[in-house]
Amino acid sequence: MTTVKEEEDIFEIVDYTTASDWERFIARIEEILSEWKLNGPETSNTEIDFADGEWIERNESLEFGDRSYTIIHFSLQIPETTSSSLPTENNPQMTTSSTFEKQTFIPPRAMADMMSRRNDFPSHSPFLSHWFGLREFLILSPKRNTDPIIDESRANLLLSSTAIAVSNVGCNVPIFIRVQHEWRNIFIGLCEGSGLRTHFNICYLKSAPHQYRHLAGLLEIFKSKLGSQISNDIVIMVAVRFTYVLREFESTSSRQVLPQDETGMPILTNLPFGSLYDPVSGLHLSCTWPIFSEEGVTENDDCNDFDPIRSQQWAIGVTLLEDLPVLLSDAVQKYLNLSTKRETVEQLLGKIQNVDETSNNSMNMADPIKRISDSRTQQYWTSISSSISNTTKRLRVNIFNPPLPPNIVEKTTDYLFNERPIFERRQSIVDELPNDTERIRQLKSVPKDSFVYRLVVCFTAICSLPSINHLRSIAHLWFDIVQELRTYWETGKLIPGLESGSPNLSFSKFYQNLQMLNCCIEHRLRHENDTINIDNNPMEQDNNDDDDQFYECSSNISPSKSNQTELQPDGRLKPYGDLKLLHTNEILYVPITQECPPATEDMLDEQTTVLTNLGFGEDATLLRAKMQSRSLLSDMESFKAANPLGTIEDFVRWYSPRDWIETEEIDNDGNIQKHYSLSPRMQLPDNLWVEVWQQARPIPVRRQKRLFDDGKEAEKILQKFSSLSPGEVLEQLIPVLLHTIYDRITNEIEDIPDVLGFLENLYAKEVLIIKGKDERKKKLQQDFVECLTSIEQYICRFQSFKQKLFPLDLNEQEKEEMIQRITELHTRPEIPVKGAANSRLGKRLISIFTKTKSSTTNQVDNGDSIEVKNQFMTPAGKEYILRASIARPSHSRSRPSPQRMYCMLAQDEFRLCGAFSEDTTFF
Repeated sequence: MTTVKEEEDIFEIVDYTTASDWERFIARIEEILSEWKLNGPETSNTEIDFADGEWIERNESLEFGDRSYTIIHFSLQIPETTSSSLPTENNPQMTTSSTFEKQTFIPPRAMADMMSRRNDFPSHSPFLSHWFGLREFLILSPKRNTDPIIDESRANLLLSSTAIAVSNVGCNVPIFIRVQHEWRNIFIGLCEGSGLRTHFNICYLKSAPHQYRHLAGLLEIFKSKLGSQISNDIVIMVAVRFTYVLREFESTSSRQVLPQDETGMPILTNLPFGSLYDPVSGLHLSCTWPIFSEEGVTENDDCNDFDPIRSQQWAIGVTLLEDLPVLLSDAVQKYLNLSTKRETVEQLLGKIQNVDETSNNSMNMADPIKRISDSRTQQYWTSISSSISNTTKRLRVNIFNPPLPPNIVEKTTDYLFNERPIFERRQSIVDELPNDTERIRQLKSVPKDSFVYRLVVCFTAICSLPSINHLRSIAHLWFDIVQELRTYWETGKLIPGLESGSPNLSFSKFYQNLQMLNCCIEHRLRHENDTINIDNNPMEQDNNDDDDQFYECSSNISPSKSNQTELQPDGRLKPYGDLKLLHTNEILYVPITQECPPATEDMLDEQTTVLTNLGFGEDATLLRAKMQSRSLLSDMESFKAANPLGTIEDFVRWYSPRDWIETEEIDNDGNIQKHYSLSPRMQLPDNLWVEVWQQARPIPVRRQKRLFDDGKEAEKILQKFSSLSPGEVLEQLIPVLLHTIYDRITNEIEDIPDVLGFLENLYAKEVLIIKGKDERKKKLQQDFVECLTSIEQYICRFQSFKQKLFPLDLNEQEKEEMIQRITELHTRPEIPVKGAANSRLGKRLISIFTKTKSSTTNQVDNGDSIEVKNQFMTPAGKEYILRASIARPSHSRSRPSPQRMYCMLAQDEFRLCGAFSEDTTFF
């Protein structure tokens, strides 16, 4: 009994205050809406243009039972300067019914937007904004696409839950529930405020029923949704837009084709630019009829009043090809990638076979023997091996499986070595074009259209060729170029396309080496010509003081010969003013001296390295000074030969006047006495000038050992070129590549407005590549290629727009206006066509979007006559918006509320989007 009594005393306590999942879900929605400050009535119905704003998104996650959802808030942010100050109730464009305009209450902003005609067919907005004309809305959707809301009861539960939440916080922003699979874009939603409730529903079909493919059928649907409350005095306002899409263009000139010769072989003399594909994949024309009543026009199976020619609102837009491949950027990317390769020419081309022309073997060997036996040539050339090397003719080269056809290589080398005027330094690009001067200095580049400039163009063109091994092809061309350079050296022909004179250190090192090779050729030609002149005129061998031939004489000269030459002046150029020798009172003559040896930047760096490695001790300093005194020794020997009785003081007076000090003193008799002396630095013990003077012998310049050995320097340069791998060649020419790119872009943007910023940004990235550290160069090069790609794509699109849309025979003002209009197509989905069909652009569009139709008519004489007329193509899409302001649910007791239906008919889509409102004050 006790046990039974205890069991009766135990009871279960149920706490009905604990929140359920549903209640927590609603509370979470209310919390989010409060955080986003959407918990108050929105009374601002200011008219705005959706095209002027930017859509902002924010989202939050929430849970409902074991399912996760995401709520997203879409809002249009409009700059204050672009918004209109006209409210909905005072602006006749905001509504379609005078009843709705004159109502005393202020509806929610969403309902006012639904009735606004200003943003009927926005060009760039989210789906729901486009369908319902909303500037702000919320979407609740499953967090995972694998959990779509297919069950109707689940959709109604979510909708009712959100309705409770927005009602509790007083939110007037429409909220939608995404139902069905995401790709269908189907929503249900509602909006409440000011005693009105709007239900949003969407119907989607893949094809439209036949009776609903025109305006008449859609009006039946709209009236059936409004119910029996619609009266005869209610006017349904309609807005219509037809869109015509063109995807095949008659002209394909906007496509770029790699240049080819008459035989179909590629030409490597032009820098590639553009795209092999048309950047515009589609062109669409939208014709809009913005507002009319249902009785104003007719569209059914038998009649269609919508003639695009008569539409007063046209807009043009383009569909661009995504990730447009462009030739120049692609070639530059490949060029930069190949510049990191280090395979040698032999590794790339295999064993190269050199075959001597047997018919000329005897001639080739006769020349060296003859030249070696000539005494003057023997003194000129440094060795027998160099003589043989420089007299053999060019060898015929056999390359197994060459990557480039021989005729392409031949045409390319002809282009590079084409005879053209040598650049004079005083008329060079550096002096004529200051802007290019600064660019060359910053990039360490070369003059435009020079040999190296053309060489880079050829290498870049190779990188644009499809279906070939680019590195092997560059190796093939480079090998042939080196052979041609050697031929030019051996035959004594100057390399074209280079600035004359000594190497210009403001240009690239590669260019300097070619200039040095030209200097060697010039020296060789000059000395050979002088030798021929002397051989033809024996008297000049002994009597011509201006003969400046150089001899490879021995460093030791017999004393007897030296004593003989001391008393015989030789190598005199001209008297040095009125100066006379100090001790003999003879005229002081300026000697003929050797020219200062030309030097490249690489040679100066090598000399600096050698001198630096000597150390910093006293002996090292003395040795360094002696190494740098070769030119001084040559000048002293020339001076002694021209002035046998001269002293070091005489030499200093001519060579370094600043070290010859003249002082004046007044003696006891009052006479001015002049005293002369060397400068203090010349009187220091162990003075280098004194030592060199003591070592110098009176040797005229024509018998001195050359300061500049052109044969040796030329061979060094040719050997250096031969040892370079193709990748190293490309790497050394990167500054020139950047220069050619800048010039190519500059030539292509002549007609494009507001592109100065493009060039400045491109040039800034080029300078960063040149001056950047090695570890960052790869990243800098990638940034540069991305920038170049965007610029090239922009130019290709502009050129395509211009080719398709530019009417013929435009004057300058019309041309500028047209360029400005089509430039906007880069940044805007579509642009309006002012004047519609009556404008110049409109007439051009009519010719594009119309097709020729032939019809046969019978003449009186029973002859057939063909009448040709143009007809617009079938629209790819038709959009309709139907509006009315009707009191619902009671015609007599409810306030008028906005009713709207949007319809879109396309080839594979039929969509109806209805927004129907009702008064909830007493219902």
